[in-house]
Amino acid sequence: MHLTFILPFLALAITTLSAPLETRKWGPDEYYSLGCPTNTTKPYASQYEQTEVLNTFANEVFVHQEVALGYDTYAAVNFINHAPEVSGNGTAIVIPFQTAELKGGSVDLQRVFVGTNLTGTSFGTIHFRGNSVAFGEGDIAGIWRMIGTCLVEYWDVASGVEASANPIAYF
Repeated sequence: MHLTFILPFLALAITTLSAPLETRKWGPDEYYSLGCPTNTTKPYASQYEQTEVLNTFANEVFVHQEVALGYDTYAAVNFINHAPEVSGNGTAIVIPFQTAELKGGSVDLQRVFVGTNLTGTSFGTIHFRGNSVAFGEGDIAGIWRMIGTCLVEYWDVASGVEASANPIAYF
């Protein structure tokens, strides 16, 4: 009985993990077509390497406000950007926007982690508390799709921090 229950999950895991990277939806072709910086990133990486990169990126961009350095080092020049507050894709648009948005504010990183979905696609999440001159205190989670150590696609979710009955709300 237990074996019957476990077999479908085992088969899914073996199929997903054994699929060559080239057969997954995204791969090295997109790494090159989106303009990943080949001198500082690579198209294949371990989860540990990806987590190191995302943590370094988060510290450079949000904590130290070295926005151009972080993006120029780790993000594809033409990365896909789903953030509603930014007018388009790519580092040329996001660097000046985010530099202005972070100016005079502060960020407290809460957590940074990387994992994969069932197709083997890597995603990294940066969760932080931000204090902005323009927007006040916020709770932000940024989600990056990664190819190797390159950041290639971005989504975010943000909320203002308000009084709450929950003593551990937001963070």
